Amino acid sequence: MFFANLLRELVPQAEVYHEAGERSRLINIFTHAHLSGFLPMRAPLWAWQRAVAPNLHACSKEIYIDSNNQLYALLTLAPDLYPGLRVIHLVRDPRDYVRSHINWSRHRPKSFIANYLTPFWQPNAWLLKEMPFEKWQRLTQFERYSWIWDFKNRLIGQMEDSEFPYLRIRFEGFFGSPEPLLHFNQLLEFLGLARTSGIDAYFQHPVNPTKGKSFPKWQSWSQMQCQQLFDFCGATMAEYGYGEEQEWREKLRSSTKN
Repeated sequence: MFFANLLRELVPQAEVYHEAGERSRLINIFTHAHLSGFLPMRAPLWAWQRAVAPNLHACSKEIYIDSNNQLYALLTLAPDLYPGLRVIHLVRDPRDYVRSHINWSRHRPKSFIANYLTPFWQPNAWLLKEMPFEKWQRLTQFERYSWIWDFKNRLIGQMEDSEFPYLRIRFEGFFGSPEPLLHFNQLLEFLGLARTSGIDAYFQHPVNPTKGKSFPKWQSWSQMQCQQLFDFCGATMAEYGYGEEQEWREKLRSSTKN
């Protein structure tokens, strides 16, 4: 939402959407059902044709941008849906992602319905044959979100080895960074757009803050929670440069001793 709003304001030659105007939820559900073997590929493509294609085909501007996590799996299956495709893979620290996902899924009725009651809203490790049914059933929501972070980033990360231009950039480079403009200009240059300046203040305020009681930051997690997340995300988070803090390493070392 933040990036869609900012790019819409700064790039007048672009048609910019966030989740295709929130009409792409069915793409997300149908794509997960397809990956799990329940629906043919024509189902998510049908949803894409109705949610995204009308805007894309009617776009009269030079650039079409969709800031849309719900397309992550379909994009890897059918990248040729987008002419001149460029992929920006925005990665977030899994420890912050899991915390944010737990908070988000609990504090809004729509989010609760999506995450707890809607089939195929999220990928399923058992249906995707990544773990036995009994193990998946035993996982806590914390552990499931850890696996989800790893699966989604592994899947979209495959685009790095494709023929399409791909940029992986860290969420933390924009928020909590002393030089957010440096990273934003990197993003603009990747899109073939001119650099900008004077927008540092945009990155100082959260767009979608959590309200009410919040799941704690990783510094307050138990050693077991740290180890659980590491078990699912360790290899990918190391590849992306996360988990180098001394305090994090100490928590992991302590958990193995216990």
